[in-house]
Amino acid sequence: MSRTSLHPSLYEPSSETPLLNGTTCSACGLVVFPPVSLGCTKCGAAPEQLKATPLAAAGTLHSVATIHIHTGKDIEAPFTVAEVKLDSGPLIRALMIKPASAGDIGKRVAGQWFVESTSEDGAQNVEPRFVITEEEAV
Repeated sequence: MSRTSLHPSLYEPSSETPLLNGTTCSACGLVVFPPVSLGCTKCGAAPEQLKATPLAAAGTLHSVATIHIHTGKDIEAPFTVAEVKLDSGPLIRALMIKPASAGDIGKRVAGQWFVESTSEDGAQNVEPRFVITEEEAV
């Protein structure tokens, strides 16, 4: 079964587990997500100093917010938005597959493919969402 990305610049849908498209500055080592191309936001290095870096969608739950009222049609409330401190460094915002609460802060989380829709040819339109892996962070 093939997968297509809802946001092609942000992640690679062909991998078994989600890989986020990040950027690493070869001058100062800063790792960022989403990827940047204009230059390093920390040290000001030129675009040539930036390299594309795949980032594993795994880290520690930093904060959560559950949305109970949402007028958009793209996702049904309630849903949980989380800040995840990736093992590779960046702090990102992402959606959780299952609800999470303040009591889950500090737990390990990992990305999984979430199927948003399926095209007529059977391709899954996916995006990474996170789940708690129950392992406590150290």
